[in-house]
Amino acid sequence: MIVKRGAGREAVNLLPGDVLLYKPKGLYGWLIRVKTWHPIAHVEIDMGDGMSAASRDGKGPGYYPNRFTDLAYVLRPRVPFDLAAAKRYVDSTIGLPYGWADLLNFIGVTIDARGIVCSPFATEVLRAGGVPVFNSERSNLIAPFQFLDSELLQDVTRAVTV
Repeated sequence: MIVKRGAGREAVNLLPGDVLLYKPKGLYGWLIRVKTWHPIAHVEIDMGDGMSAASRDGKGPGYYPNRFTDLAYVLRPRVPFDLAAAKRYVDSTIGLPYGWADLLNFIGVTIDARGIVCSPFATEVLRAGGVPVFNSERSNLIAPFQFLDSELLQDVTRAVTV
């Protein structure tokens, strides 16, 4: 199945648990890029059926239609992903606000506010699904680009995009 994604690549055969990494979009995306010195500024987890689990700017955690605009990488877990367990975690977070204050972690101010931003959320979705990424790190300190460094995730961008 091919999923149209606007200008650029099309995503083909995404699997639940695939990690979708995005280029910066909007002011906060560009601020994350500048602070982390990396072109990745957002992360989401594919949950199947054209949906992803994400904490999107201003909206907070939930299920959103997959978006392919500005998609930079697709990473696939090297270990089985338990979709049902991951969905239970996502369901438990619906209603939390977006963690605007948590963005301060990217500039060196350690804070753990009530809300949650994309990379800690994606980390917890993967962990709930049985993919123990960054196990020794607190999830609120994980930046989007760090998913590229996880040994538990394999870059399948070329294999799943055309």
